[in-house]
Amino acid sequence: MSSRESTWQLKKPLTRSKLIPIAARPLCDYSHAFERKQDCLSLGQGSVGWSAPVFLINRLKNLALRQKFWLKSVETWFSQGGSVREEFRSLARHLFAIYAVPGFMDSAWDLSAGPQAFQQQVAFIQLGRGAKLRSLNLPVVLTKKMEHYARRAPEHFTVLQALRYGEMRGLGGDHMQACEVAASRLGSDATNASFWRSVIRFIANSPKMPMNHISAIIDFIQSNKFAGEEVQTADGIQIRRPPWPEFEIAGRTLSSILRLVREWNPELNGNNSKGFSWEGSGTRAFRYVEKCPDEQDLDWSIIELLNSTTLYAEGRGLSHCVYTYANKCRRRESTIWSLRLRVGGEEKRMATIEVEPSNQVIVQIRAKRNRKPGCKFAHNMSRNKSSEFRNSGRNAKPRTWRVFQNFGC
Repeated sequence: MSSRESTWQLKKPLTRSKLIPIAARPLCDYSHAFERKQDCLSLGQGSVGWSAPVFLINRLKNLALRQKFWLKSVETWFSQGGSVREEFRSLARHLFAIYAVPGFMDSAWDLSAGPQAFQQQVAFIQLGRGAKLRSLNLPVVLTKKMEHYARRAPEHFTVLQALRYGEMRGLGGDHMQACEVAASRLGSDATNASFWRSVIRFIANSPKMPMNHISAIIDFIQSNKFAGEEVQTADGIQIRRPPWPEFEIAGRTLSSILRLVREWNPELNGNNSKGFSWEGSGTRAFRYVEKCPDEQDLDWSIIELLNSTTLYAEGRGLSHCVYTYANKCRRRESTIWSLRLRVGGEEKRMATIEVEPSNQVIVQIRAKRNRKPGCKFAHNMSRNKSSEFRNSGRNAKPRTWRVFQNFGC
């Protein structure tokens, strides 16, 4: 399909959504230029409109709506040859930024029109002009130290999750504690900020707190202090007064709060709980033995992680935040795989792989501390991720990981 035809495919839904005239033309110009320079947006057989991820369409629209803030023309941007996400990131900064903008700010362009979208998109633009994160009108007030850590939050976080991450690290919490807080309800709810800061400070000052209890403690406090119980009455569903509105975290010990939470949720008792799990994707696991003359063979394997406990262990082993993907996996929005290497009798975690379940494309690969894999093996896999792990059709049997068989470290 020609560029003109595929641009028309994008124009039609935008016309139906009554996109304001000032935004319609920049968006079509943008999508046209982006398509010419980014071949991964080509239309696939049987698809409607773009075959790129749906998220990109909304991002394009939002970029066009902020066209009056563009610093440069779309036509002066050149593709770097990366993934769709990397290309979008490059272009957004080309249009709006003079200074570096943290990766998590890209999520601002996913939001539908409204106060939150306006607030976060303007924050993106202001950061690109050199503003400090803590000076912006964002839902969590940050100190200088908190801003330092928030700017280094994992790139897949939303804006609020990144702010919570920086808040926890700035109060003395470690990386895993910060990821747990970001993955909890506090990563999507910014109300009662001063109270929750006292809770976050309590967690940061409790290094012996079990990681799988952090989210449970937050849920316990929310349910008892703020969220009333839904009850069916003769007049319909009503919300009763919260059972413990005067609850405060100050003055409590870790033992006392853990006792309260375990009484509230008995499933947390014991250390052998697997948390929650989900069904497998149906893609077969991978194993490949690389023969090495005069040395021990390298036994490579890739296994799918199917419960929150294994995600937590993977994150601990590689010092990254893969545990925050647990709910996405449960909702079937993502699948997570662990790349491992066994030499002799010893097995080592090498990298974590995220795969998009709808089209079985590898989204990202991260080694220890969120670094990109450093060996030739993973590097070549990353270069081929867009084509080698894709199904040939909706009902096709999932491919194995044969892409790995051609690469060695």
